[in-house]
Amino acid sequence: MLASLAIGGFATAPSAVAQSAASVRAAARYSAEREGDAVLVFRQDSLVFEDYQNGFDGRTPHPLASGTKTFTCVLAALGQADGLLALDEPVARTLPEFRGDSLKARVTIRQLLNLTSGLQPDLAVPGARDYAAATRLPMVARPGQRFAYGGASFHVFGELMSRKLGGEDLVAYLRQRIFTPLGIDVAYWLRDLAGHPHLAGGAVMTAREWGRFGLLLLDKGTWHGRQLVPGAALAECGHGSAANPNYGLGVWLNAPAPSRPPPPGVQRAGAKDHLIFAPDLPHDLLLAAGARGQRLYILPTPGLVVVRLGHNTGPEYKDDVFLRTLLGG
Repeated sequence: MLASLAIGGFATAPSAVAQSAASVRAAARYSAEREGDAVLVFRQDSLVFEDYQNGFDGRTPHPLASGTKTFTCVLAALGQADGLLALDEPVARTLPEFRGDSLKARVTIRQLLNLTSGLQPDLAVPGARDYAAATRLPMVARPGQRFAYGGASFHVFGELMSRKLGGEDLVAYLRQRIFTPLGIDVAYWLRDLAGHPHLAGGAVMTAREWGRFGLLLLDKGTWHGRQLVPGAALAECGHGSAANPNYGLGVWLNAPAPSRPPPPGVQRAGAKDHLIFAPDLPHDLLLAAGARGQRLYILPTPGLVVVRLGHNTGPEYKDDVFLRTLLGG
């Protein structure tokens, strides 16, 4: 285990510093006891706490699983900056495959990324999980009508973005625009049979690298004074839908409960569709989450980015407990 804590990064008053240090250590213990691999805490631009657990080597790249989905919101923001797309444009404008179906013709890019497209949420045959197969999936609901978690819409977005870029590899596009400036060297990215990167769950990188990506989101697209991603476009990632206010564009949110009923015909997501909702935690929280406990928490109010990696398969690890412990709640 390698653990370090730069206590001065958390507060100025000595008593508050001690309380913050104790809270972070307690959260790291909570993670370790639930098959955690790592807990890292960034304050502003500094790594202030780093703990590798249960024999995991922090130099080893780690699968992010569905934590990968959050990269799609940055892809979309860059696409907007380059004049390639608008979030509310029909997918059919780029994909002729969507023009022959009256429902598919209405699906927007925003609906792909906030998982309200109405497409069958996942491909039935794992080996066929490629971009082309996803574009042929049937519609199971009207666009915008309901939230359905799955990877298929991200495959469709990958096909759309690839065509917008004239076939340029999407990881190469991200590498040029954000990964290289951030100092991220993607160790591996799972791909489909055609060689396209798996946007729903294929990224593999170190905890520190994922944390630097989180800092880019925390700082509204700015890195060391350089605007890598337009802030206004990036802010769209944190906007939920009428069907699920707690899911933005590839990222989970901790939005307050809506005071108004959903529009006619829209089925609001139930409790099973929320990874986290806790009124006592910051409402501006953004969360990239993957299977087996992969977590990237962006907390603008306290100015923190927190990485938690794990290998747990059970339901014991709970985001709200971890965050309350970390924040001293």
